[in-house]
Amino acid sequence: MNYIIGIGAIALGIWQLIVSKQYFDNMKKQSTPMIFSLIAVIFSMLFGAFAIVFGVLRIFH
Repeated sequence: MNYIIGIGAIALGIWQLIVSKQYFDNMKKQSTPMIFSLIAVIFSMLFGAFAIVFGVLRIFH
C-alpha cells in the first residue's frame, strides 16, 4: 500500500511541477496581477516538491 501511495504522490508532484512551469511560461499573458501569479506559482511548486518528497519517503520507509 505504501508503494501505491508513494508512486501516486510522486506522479502528482511531477504533474504539478509541469503545470507550474507551463503557467510560469504563460504568466505574461495572464490578466491577473503579477504578484498573485507569482504567489500561485510558488505555492504550486512547493506543493509539487512536497508531494515528490512525501512519495519518496513513503516508498523507502
